[in-house]
Amino acid sequence: MGFCFLWVGNKIYYKCFLLNLMKQKQNQPSFRSLLFVGIFLSSFSVYGESQEELEREGVWTTTSLIRYSLENSVQARMSRMDLDNSEYDWEKENGKYNFIGTLTANTQKTNNLPLPQYTLQGREITSNTLSAGLSKQFSTGTSASLTVSDNRYETDAGKRPEQQGTIAQQFAQPSLHFANLGFTLKQELLKNIFGYQQRRSLEISRRSSAVRRLDAMNNLSRNVVQSLLAFWNLSLADENQKTAELLVKSVKNVKEITSSKVRLGVAEDYESGQWNALLITAENQLRQTKLEKDRVRRDLLVSLGKDPETKVGFSLVLDEALPVLGAEESETEEAFKHRYDFKSLALQKQNAGAALEIAKNGLLPSLYISGTYNSREYDRNFPNSFDGIGTGRYTQNSAEIKMDYPLGNDTARAEFRNSQTQSRKMDLLMEQTKEQVKTDVRQGLQKIRTTHEILEESKKNLSQAEKFYAGILPRYRYGRATSVNVKNALDLVAQARYGLMQAKVNYNSALVQYELSKGTLFRKYGMDSEEVLNQTTGDQK
Repeated sequence: MGFCFLWVGNKIYYKCFLLNLMKQKQNQPSFRSLLFVGIFLSSFSVYGESQEELEREGVWTTTSLIRYSLENSVQARMSRMDLDNSEYDWEKENGKYNFIGTLTANTQKTNNLPLPQYTLQGREITSNTLSAGLSKQFSTGTSASLTVSDNRYETDAGKRPEQQGTIAQQFAQPSLHFANLGFTLKQELLKNIFGYQQRRSLEISRRSSAVRRLDAMNNLSRNVVQSLLAFWNLSLADENQKTAELLVKSVKNVKEITSSKVRLGVAEDYESGQWNALLITAENQLRQTKLEKDRVRRDLLVSLGKDPETKVGFSLVLDEALPVLGAEESETEEAFKHRYDFKSLALQKQNAGAALEIAKNGLLPSLYISGTYNSREYDRNFPNSFDGIGTGRYTQNSAEIKMDYPLGNDTARAEFRNSQTQSRKMDLLMEQTKEQVKTDVRQGLQKIRTTHEILEESKKNLSQAEKFYAGILPRYRYGRATSVNVKNALDLVAQARYGLMQAKVNYNSALVQYELSKGTLFRKYGMDSEEVLNQTTGDQK
């Protein structure tokens, strides 16, 4: 594995690549240009903001990593599935107001007892009915239904042999088709007057769908940040390994100098033993760093849904410049406007208020008023039986008023008390969240400034440590410094190199976590919510 750092302007380009791949492809210009495009995971190739930018800078920016995480992270893909399903509550509630079609076929044959009461009705009666209907529930508390039916009716009254020549024969009739066209209208009053509860239930479902969407976006942004940290932690593990390799090389160098001094008689044998022990310690530390890097690499690949044994090469850019930060008040207002969990809680608070209104209305009695109109016609044949049904010659009409009220109504009172409790809890939670948003913004601003100061001081620290080591090593060669001085200088350089990379990662983490706390992560890095939603296209395919 090979490594290099390249500073350009206010950014550091951190690169690592596979040496064996370079050796195999060193004579292929197309491969060398492609090697610096970005991250390669086995046979996967993913592009950042634009192909031109990657070819020009040869790195992956934070935006590129965000896009890659959205496309591949298992947790991010699950959050995007939740986004696809965010309209569940609204669609479920709104589905209650769809038209409902019905089609019914019924046949009935009756053989009555041989009693006088069935003489005129008939001993054998056949009734076949075919009906179709369309009904709809409206959000105004109104329900309407339209029914069309045809009934074929046949009886043996007056047709039986024993009835021939009697007065009962006068009641004989052929089989007839009876057509019916009916319309029913029903309206709720008092409780749910003109859809009082239904309209609020629709509002609740609409806001619940928005809450699902906001919660999914919140989880998605947090999962993306976790992926960013995983990439940066792998960079940190790479730097730790590189530092350990440098330490082994330096210890070997000092060990050789010490051995030559022992041969010249200007150093004691125990000093050579000391550096042998230090070399063993450095090599063990290198083995440990390789093991840790493999662990971080495998964890990253598993989180991306890739084979954990995939070879990884990547080129990342880490920001070092301090961005222009607004005043705490303006940044807090922006967080109130964009932060997903705060907006979600505000909608949940509105839902709690609407649920309280529904529960209060539920204490009233139920009062219904309904009316039905039926127009009927008949004929010996179908569909002639429907001729003239619109004239309303034969009608059957009805009207009804009905009121229900449970005695005691304990259920409604329990719902009302529960809704009151939930509404008060949401008020408390809303106030707590407001303070949490303010605290997160304040701490985020402080963390950005503090980690940036640490980053700048870490640069100075590494520079001074390298100067100290560069100055002490030749003096040790000529006996003007002790082995303790050299060891201290090596430790300082190793700690400073790792500390600088840690400071870069911490600073970049502070930047993305601050945008996360304001709900502006995607917007900050050049993506809007619609673009994030469009990422689901690949999953649907």
